[in-house]
Amino acid sequence: MSSHHIVREDQEPSLLILNAHAIPFEKVQELLEWMPTVIVQADQIETVLGWGIKVDVIITPFADLEVWKSKLIDQAPIKFLAYDRGDDPLTPAFHFLLASKATAVNCLLADKKQMMHIESFDGLDVEVFVDKKLWRWIKSGRFEKWVSSNTKLFLMPEELQSGFPEFYAGEYLVKNDGMVSFNSTQPFWIGEELI
Repeated sequence: MSSHHIVREDQEPSLLILNAHAIPFEKVQELLEWMPTVIVQADQIETVLGWGIKVDVIITPFADLEVWKSKLIDQAPIKFLAYDRGDDPLTPAFHFLLASKATAVNCLLADKKQMMHIESFDGLDVEVFVDKKLWRWIKSGRFEKWVSSNTKLFLMPEELQSGFPEFYAGEYLVKNDGMVSFNSTQPFWIGEELI
């Protein structure tokens, strides 16, 4: 099992995994290149350990805490974040990240509903991977990025689409290589299809 523990303070985004299958493993490997703190929801741990990486933090319901502590003894040192079953595991994960002074996090999530929960956490730059798409939370209301032609972009929430005529049914196909920018008076999510 390889280890990714080289101290690089505040340089890399942490990696939060609530769905290990949100993107292809080749894309996950790119996120692991800079040796991030890896936080994994317990029900995803077998897949993640199968990748041969060291896990730093496990998120588990209180009822399963002791079981996971004994199962993961060979992963020591490891931290455990417990939550009440039925609550959103994002809450303890984001509280942990903020308390540890993380500045950015890449999140592999199960669905877009979980993304909406992230909007309530300030203090972190967030990139979310859901359904083979990369989503960015644009808190400032201003997005600008160089994008290659034939890239598909997506916009949420849908109510904002009237302010972005380029988007048809929430989708925009970039026709030419170059800078793409969108401005809004409120925050929004911009998604990009991963190839």
